[in-house]
Amino acid sequence: MATNIQALEQVWQGLSAGRTSERGQLFSFVSPFSGNGTSYIVREMAMIAARQNQENGNPARILIVDMDIQNSAQAEYFFSNSAMAEYGAPEGPYDACFGAEGFWRVTPAMLGDDGHALTDAHFMSMHVLPSLALGFTNFHWQKFKRGQTVHIQEARNYWQNLREYFSDIFVDIPALDRTDILKTICPEADKTVLISNPADANLRPIGDLYAKLVNMNANPVGMIINELPRSNSRYGGNL
Repeated sequence: MATNIQALEQVWQGLSAGRTSERGQLFSFVSPFSGNGTSYIVREMAMIAARQNQENGNPARILIVDMDIQNSAQAEYFFSNSAMAEYGAPEGPYDACFGAEGFWRVTPAMLGDDGHALTDAHFMSMHVLPSLALGFTNFHWQKFKRGQTVHIQEARNYWQNLREYFSDIFVDIPALDRTDILKTICPEADKTVLISNPADANLRPIGDLYAKLVNMNANPVGMIINELPRSNSRYGGNL
């Protein structure tokens, strides 16, 4: 499926069809290779869902969870001057834990400059675009103390809690050629979508990724072929 907006709207219609619960749905997106535009696809899909909610008078909220904490591409985009000119300045920061232990774990525990413990909630924030009723997460590496590191962990209660606050949650997973954290999220997702560029779509890593998802009891439902060319722009077609 080509990645023009009309095509992505059609993809969203398919993904969102057949909702059987009032609780939020969780969608994860992953590619075997870096540079295939996963962050771009996640963002566009989430904004399509948010705009359709507005057009239908639906007050439900959408959330993008950026698990690629090394890059935080979603926050970088929404805090860019061009995005703020179009959508307004993001509000926040708000607590991104939602009453549960998150998927990130920072160790060892340390005290901040104010003498208070730096809990995991200290390192991840949520921000909201009121114009779209769209939230996104942002990881704060600048708050780390010397000697601290972060681990990605399974967090079933966290993902379940998000379903109570948001109608649809879009999860941006880092590419497998950088890190493999599929087991921490994909079995919790209602549906997982693979992302590829045209040249890689028929390569073995795509099939291996699909089989891996099936073996962990995830639900891979298809693949989006991102035909947008690589862009010199920081926030262009492929992030």
